[in-house]
Amino acid sequence: MCPEHDANLQEREHYNRLVENISILPHRILRNYDVDGLSQMILHDLCNDVNGFGFKRAAYLVDNPDFDHIVGSAGFCNKEVGFYDPSLWKDSVSFNQEISKATFHNDVRKFLKNSLKRKDINLNDSDDLLELGRLLGIDNTKYFSWNMKYGNHGIIIYDPVESSLPEWKKEMFNNATALLSVVSVI
Repeated sequence: MCPEHDANLQEREHYNRLVENISILPHRILRNYDVDGLSQMILHDLCNDVNGFGFKRAAYLVDNPDFDHIVGSAGFCNKEVGFYDPSLWKDSVSFNQEISKATFHNDVRKFLKNSLKRKDINLNDSDDLLELGRLLGIDNTKYFSWNMKYGNHGIIIYDPVESSLPEWKKEMFNNATALLSVVSVI
């Protein structure tokens, strides 16, 4: 086989793993709705490099304009907890013990700044989000946000392993992260 064919085959296999993982994620969330740290589990599942998007780092933040703050909910760093273990959905206690040792995750959880949305800053086109990424230590900052219930706004700031994500991957990640909105923030 030629290298180009191998690359296409690997890309298709990765796409299939992503689709399968994202399609079972809602059921995993429902089975674990009462687990502490559910947002960390979802973020880890989406960001790992086995059946996720393969990011170096990602931070999930929530901008609450009513309380005038942006609060960190979950952080992922592939060097700290980059392994993928499907049993995390069966043994959340062990996963939460492991993630509690992760420096980046803990830094994100401590993150608290004034709301950007309250200042009418467009969260989809803002140098302020690039600055948040820099403050969190995310080198190649990419970001997007979405509306959540109660007037809140979810924000994902991430550093992909690839220099630029294909458009289908960006769109799929954007759609999948909305699942974070169905769990409590803290």
